[in-house]
Amino acid sequence: MEDKERLKALMAEYIEYIDIKANSKQDYEKILREYAMFVDTLPNLPTRVDVRQYRDHLKSIIKPTSVQKHMVVIRSFYRWYHTEDYGKNVAEGIKSMKIEPGFKREALSVTNCMNLLERAKKHAEEDILGIRNYALIALLLTTGLRTIEVERADVSDINFIGDIQVLYIQGKGHDDKDAFVILSPQVYALIENYLIERQDEYLPLFINHFSIYKGERIKTRTIRAVVKELLRQIGIDDLKYSAHSLRHTAATLSLLEGAKLEETQQLLRHKDPATTQIYIHLLGKMNNQIVFKVSDRLFGNTEKEKSEGISI
Repeated sequence: MEDKERLKALMAEYIEYIDIKANSKQDYEKILREYAMFVDTLPNLPTRVDVRQYRDHLKSIIKPTSVQKHMVVIRSFYRWYHTEDYGKNVAEGIKSMKIEPGFKREALSVTNCMNLLERAKKHAEEDILGIRNYALIALLLTTGLRTIEVERADVSDINFIGDIQVLYIQGKGHDDKDAFVILSPQVYALIENYLIERQDEYLPLFINHFSIYKGERIKTRTIRAVVKELLRQIGIDDLKYSAHSLRHTAATLSLLEGAKLEETQQLLRHKDPATTQIYIHLLGKMNNQIVFKVSDRLFGNTEKEKSEGISI
């Protein structure tokens, strides 16, 4: 027992030791806290087999990218643990999970986007939740914001740059709200209507409206649930479609509307243009009609081929 308490104390010491951003440090602390709970279930200090069993347990309850993140933190801790001569590195060489390349979520078609907005608009006629969700969906579809960026947004983050309405956000890998997205007049009007209907002085831009949690900042899980439910209501109930799909959709629509690579990169706030380039490759592949031409040639599906008796 004493050995396990010492191990947990060293986890806390490691969190103090690492030189990373505050948000990342909080993530590391949460991951090691969950690992410490697993350690408490063991009769002795964790062995290599125990760490592998913990990884396999994670595979059954969280997505592959999250398993990968957990294992990165655990391996990092044990490297420090071993380097400081506290004990063996029982996590050395233990693999995470293979992450499949490409998109994890699909983008919506223009028709589906319009159906989604129309359904959200219909609910906006019912109550304050519907008004909130309509503004939320419109914001996600037009700006490509991540759910965590929406969660962190405050009413005071809405501002003007010249004549343009913007929303300052805390972007990925940032400690401050030093990035912003442009709000179209239509989207700003929906947000403004939501704030007017609220008639409160709560700081968060989007809040919980249930009595016991009223005024609390809306969480990412709630945003995901809202999007998922509205998608189901328009007939889309597939793991490939989620709140993150709306970010992919914003990027895809911008390119379809003629945006340049640099403009779409700015929209999504990608540091590396190669990340944005993926969308262009996807659109190019989807627009490649050669498979239909080959199929028509093989099966002679066109009336012209049938009448002329064209053979291969």
